[in-house]
Amino acid sequence: MRGAAGLGLGGAVLLLLAGGCRREADIFDEPDAGIINTPTIGLDGDVPRLDAALGPDAYPACEERSLANCPGANDFYCGFVQWVQRIAKECQTQTSCKTDGWLVVKMGSNGCVAEIGMDEPNDEIVACLLDQMGNTRCACQEMTTTYYFGSANDGVCPDAGSRHG
Repeated sequence: MRGAAGLGLGGAVLLLLAGGCRREADIFDEPDAGIINTPTIGLDGDVPRLDAALGPDAYPACEERSLANCPGANDFYCGFVQWVQRIAKECQTQTSCKTDGWLVVKMGSNGCVAEIGMDEPNDEIVACLLDQMGNTRCACQEMTTTYYFGSANDGVCPDAGSRHG
């Protein structure tokens, strides 16, 4: 009996040790109890499509356009959302930060921008967006993204930081 009891105790110790060496990962992004001081502005309703010719009459055919640098998060090849955000920010700066409202960009299944919509367009920013989106393409499938320029842009870009002379 003593041998059976020893085996039972030894088996229990082995089970305890085997079960004590586990790995767990918390892969859920659980909300914290923080307070958001600035509300997120949401897009409510449709954004009018611009009457912008993105086709081969004004720009190179899609397959002839150069492949843009549009890697996404973790170096995934299709970073359409990041690409649109980068272009929108660059165009906003180039046009003196006076554009307000929403931008909606639809990518076609061929990797070229198929539609651009804005609720408060101006000619300068539209020309900038078309120049960049009409000459390049991303290796992405059909998708849509939005970008919010803001609501009180007055033609003065925010300071990019302190300047040392």
